[in-house]
Amino acid sequence: MNRLKELRLENNLLQKEIAKELYMSQTGYSQYEVGTNDISTTMLKRIAKFYNVSIDYLLCLTDNKKAYSKSIINIADNNINRLREIREDRDLNQTEVAKILGMSQTGYSAYETRDNDIPTRVLIKLAIFYNVSIDYLLYITDERKPFSRK
Repeated sequence: MNRLKELRLENNLLQKEIAKELYMSQTGYSQYEVGTNDISTTMLKRIAKFYNVSIDYLLCLTDNKKAYSKSIINIADNNINRLREIREDRDLNQTEVAKILGMSQTGYSAYETRDNDIPTRVLIKLAIFYNVSIDYLLYITDERKPFSRK
């Protein structure tokens, strides 16, 4: 992943140094940089926070490095479900969204209920389809509108 390497080099860090900051192995971090391993949402949040950038920037959805304003929502609040909220705003059901993503309704449902981590490629598809930031989908910000896309 080019942005990870760019940010690391801009900050004059070695892979082993950033890996230590993220509590992981240098090999694991290296696999993120070259794109052989998917980055979990937890790790995306850590990396974005470490570099003070948005996840949208990390995943090349925007060229704006600025981090979004912080959310006042507590993700532990089970009454808040952004994926469901956004889907229902569009008057879509889970089966329709799952079809757009090329997956089963059951698989998609597990993302809405937070039973499964959302893979990076799915986060990107959802953010583009709904025209929201990944940071919004992951409760990092309450700003629904993304920075301008590329």
